[in-house]
Amino acid sequence: MRILASLLAAMGVLLAQEGAPRPAAPVTLDMTNLSAVVSVLREHYVEPSALADRQVNAAAVRGVLNHLGAGAKIVEAKPARKTITPEIAKTEMLGDDILYIRLGRLSKDTAAALDGEMKARPRDKLHGIILDLRFVGGGDFADAAQVAGRFLAKGAKLFVLAGPTRPPRTFTASFDNPCTDTPLIVVVNRETFGSAEALAATLSHHQRAAVVGNTTAGEACERAELPLSDGRKLALAVSQIVLPDGRKIFPRGVEPDVPVKLDLEKERKLVLGPDAQKNLRASLEPKVSRRRVNEAELVRVFGPDDNKSAPASEEEPHTGNIKVEQPADVVLTRALDILKGLRALRR
Repeated sequence: MRILASLLAAMGVLLAQEGAPRPAAPVTLDMTNLSAVVSVLREHYVEPSALADRQVNAAAVRGVLNHLGAGAKIVEAKPARKTITPEIAKTEMLGDDILYIRLGRLSKDTAAALDGEMKARPRDKLHGIILDLRFVGGGDFADAAQVAGRFLAKGAKLFVLAGPTRPPRTFTASFDNPCTDTPLIVVVNRETFGSAEALAATLSHHQRAAVVGNTTAGEACERAELPLSDGRKLALAVSQIVLPDGRKIFPRGVEPDVPVKLDLEKERKLVLGPDAQKNLRASLEPKVSRRRVNEAELVRVFGPDDNKSAPASEEEPHTGNIKVEQPADVVLTRALDILKGLRALRR
């Protein structure tokens, strides 16, 4: 209907140019009017060749794909080569009792890799876990269920994968010794997609974790790839994640409990850049800088006589010379602050 509305608007402009004193009255269109609209446009449009059958069909396909958004995509027959990333991209203790874990991807081996990281640290010594899912995704929702089961009681209903032409699949937590007590924060962004979205939404639904960051990609769906005549494929959403309360996260995405704005490209550099492995602590600390003061500035502050007798000192003569910048990774800093606050309340 968006395409039809655009066609109608163009036709109204053309007819108005023929001398009508007022805009034409609105006309209601349905799908049976499409050929008539195209016929009128071909008769009046300044460049009729732009409305040949091939161009009109291509425009209609583009309009439908734009309307469906993440639900339908044209993919090349030979997808770009992907770099294989590890299941666990980074782990680090923040202080003595908060464990940071950033996933590299969600696969069938991620849950086992997570078990290894958790066993290396006594659970009773942890006062918080940050699970970073930024720039993480996957297409197999069983992988998300396995990881979610590490934090939810065995038998808990996680989500259903359902579609109009496919039998529903119900996923439940099945791990025997889950971590259900340690406070958990899940960090997401606009490029958290697919099974990672299902993981974040499930932990949030069960109130097991607070979600911090930005709304996710809105691609928590199972896709089928259908071949096209030109060799490409149509990746079409055929099933979607439904939470136990009936909520669906496709195509809106997972909305964070604590939204924190951060430029996506800056975030990409912080999380995936060459220094991401070694500069985590630096990205969480405020940067304090001092502005160099020249002789003219000293004269302005102290006066010409005071400047001569002023003792040498490393301290700036004016507090305005100190500039404190916020931490680079404000999203992760907010997650850490929440856990520190919970720790203080539990004492």
